[in-house]
Amino acid sequence: MGEFVALIDVVPDDTDVDFEEFVSKLKTVLPDNAVIESYDIKPVAFGLQKARLRVRYPEEWGGTDKVEELFGQVEGIQGIEGIAFSKA
Repeated sequence: MGEFVALIDVVPDDTDVDFEEFVSKLKTVLPDNAVIESYDIKPVAFGLQKARLRVRYPEEWGGTDKVEELFGQVEGIQGIEGIAFSKA
């Protein structure tokens, strides 16, 4: 089977966030067959920002639910939203 690539927005629950550390925490919950390839920081509102992650993961996971579930294990997250996914 192949791989999927997804864009996933992860919103921290605070405006004062070190995104390097934040993304490092997200990386720790992913198994070896999934990887955060890159990320951008995007404004949300009132000083709040989010990380838009490009994640590569196994095709058998299907949509973004499994990735969102894994990211949900990290503390300090206000919201997680799968934006798009496609075959790699």
